[in-house]
Amino acid sequence: KNKKKLTPKQKKIIDISVICLQVAIVIVAIVISAIVIANPISSSAQVSSAKTKLLPVLTDSMVGDNKDSFNPGDLIIATTPKDPFALKEGDIITYVGTVNGVEELITHRIVGVMLDADGKAITYYTLGDAQPEDSEALPVMPRGVLAVYKYHLKGVGNAINWLQNDRNFLLVIVIPLVALFVYNIIVFVKMIMESKMDKVKEAGAGAVVDEEEIRRKAIEEYLAKQNLSATDQDTKEDKTE
Repeated sequence: KNKKKLTPKQKKIIDISVICLQVAIVIVAIVISAIVIANPISSSAQVSSAKTKLLPVLTDSMVGDNKDSFNPGDLIIATTPKDPFALKEGDIITYVGTVNGVEELITHRIVGVMLDADGKAITYYTLGDAQPEDSEALPVMPRGVLAVYKYHLKGVGNAINWLQNDRNFLLVIVIPLVALFVYNIIVFVKMIMESKMDKVKEAGAGAVVDEEEIRRKAIEEYLAKQNLSATDQDTKEDKTE
């Protein structure tokens, strides 16, 4: 049976859909990569130098009934404090503390503030929402405040932690991008082949078409263009130097 050929309109719709899908994959890959890169490794005691910090929640110390309480697996969106000496009771801050002899990032609520004679903060006292109110609050110097909580996204922290694993990042980001790259090479070579075959057919109706030869030339032409682009780039860099 003869296969039903697609109409020009159907081909156009498919082409547009494929392009949109490719753009979506690239955008998602860029966004996810930026988020993962912007996050510290979960076990580290560091935050990003960027103004906005993305901090996965690892413990249940801030589980509570407050509107801004959060759970393990959530993702905190925090910012660098504009004035670390002007924070107030109720603010949630991130700082480096020692837990079981190991330095870690701690995100707790300010439950008390010690001020100097000018009303400037000298020390903040913090406590996790899950801790009893009579627990001993941890003192933090204003200069030790790394980030101030703005809001959080439920469950997103788990995804960030999962993607920080090299194997998972490879599976979700690198492999799809490589597959996309290979697909575009195949499409490009196919377009060149079809163009050359049309020219051969136009040259003589009875001409024998060697598809393997055309395919080989199409690949050579593609590689030649890639080498030319690389040479041009090297030339530009040499001139810049």
